[in-house]
Amino acid sequence: MTKLTKLTLAAGLAMSIAGTASAETILRGEAGAASGSTAVIMQLLSKYAAADSNITVKVNTGQTLTRSLLKLSADKIEVAVTPVGAFSAMTRGVGPYKKLGDKAKAASKNVRSLFAFLGGHFHPITYADSGIKEFKDIKGKTVFVGPPSGSASGQSIGIIKAVTGYAPGKDYKAVKLGWGAANQAFEDGKFDLFMRPQMIGSAMINQFGASKKIRVLDIPETVKNSQAWKTYEKVPGRTLDLLPAATYTNVVNNDKSINAAAYVMMVTVSMNMEDGTAYKLTKAMFDNIKAVHSVSPALHPLTAKSAFRNNIVPVHPGAAKFYEENGIKVPAGLQAK
Repeated sequence: MTKLTKLTLAAGLAMSIAGTASAETILRGEAGAASGSTAVIMQLLSKYAAADSNITVKVNTGQTLTRSLLKLSADKIEVAVTPVGAFSAMTRGVGPYKKLGDKAKAASKNVRSLFAFLGGHFHPITYADSGIKEFKDIKGKTVFVGPPSGSASGQSIGIIKAVTGYAPGKDYKAVKLGWGAANQAFEDGKFDLFMRPQMIGSAMINQFGASKKIRVLDIPETVKNSQAWKTYEKVPGRTLDLLPAATYTNVVNNDKSINAAAYVMMVTVSMNMEDGTAYKLTKAMFDNIKAVHSVSPALHPLTAKSAFRNNIVPVHPGAAKFYEENGIKVPAGLQAK
C-alpha cells in the first residue's frame, strides 16, 4: 500500500468518524393544544435536546393524545405526551380503546416513559353575569366538556358528577367540539359553562375575560373527602390542586384560591428507542430544569425527583440510567422488564 493510499484511507476514516459524531437524530413527536403544557413541555424538550445532544424532536401540536399514544405504540412516531388515564384505558382496552380491545392491550406493552409532570388544571369557566356561581347552578344548562375523542370530555363529565351527581343528557346538555372551535363558541356565548384544561396562569384564561369578566367555579371543600371524589380519583392521573388567589386578572373570584381538578401527563417513547437516545432526552430536560421553571410557574413542580408522580408506564432503560446516575431510584413497579 502506497503512502498516498494510506493517507487517503486515513482521511476517509476521519471524515466518517466526524460525520458519525455530528449526525443528527430526528424524532417525530406529538403534543396537544399549542397553548397547553403538553406542547410547552415537548417544545422545551426539543430545544434542549437539540442544543445538548444534536437530537431534533419535530413536534406536531394540536393532536388528540389518545391517538398519538396509538401511533407511538406502532412506531409511527417516537415521542408523545400521554395522559396517565389514557394509558390506563389502553392497558384495559376500554374508553377510547374499547373497539380495539385486546389489540390495545397488546399495543400498550410497546410504550415506555421518560418522566411524568403535572399537566394542568380544569378551569370551569362561566361569564360573571351568567347566574352560575357554583356547579349545582348548571342544572339544565349547556356545558362544553371537551373534544369528541380524547380523555378530556370524560374527565369533565367525571368532575361534574363527583361534585353535583349530575349526568349529561339528563341534568345538563354536554357539547363536544375541537378545542379551536370550542374557544370561539364560548366567546360567542354558546356555552353556559366551559370546562377548559390549561396550565396555571394561562394567558388564554385571562383572554376569555378580556371583554367581559369570567368566574372560575370552585370545587367545594365538602366534596374533597367525599366518596364521589374518591371514586373520581381512582382513575390514574387524576388529582386535586389549588389555583392560587390572584392568578388571573379578569376573574371576578380571584381574591381566593380555588380548588380545581388537576391531571398528570407523561412524556412517553417507543420501547424500541435506543437507550442512548432516551438517556440524552431525559438528561437534556433535567440538566436545564432551572430554565424550564423560568418559562412558567406551572412547570415548577417538575423535577427529576418528581418524575414518577402518578406515572404508570415502565421507565425506558435509557431514562432509568440517568435517574440512577443521579441517585434517584426508579420504583420497582416502573422498572422495564
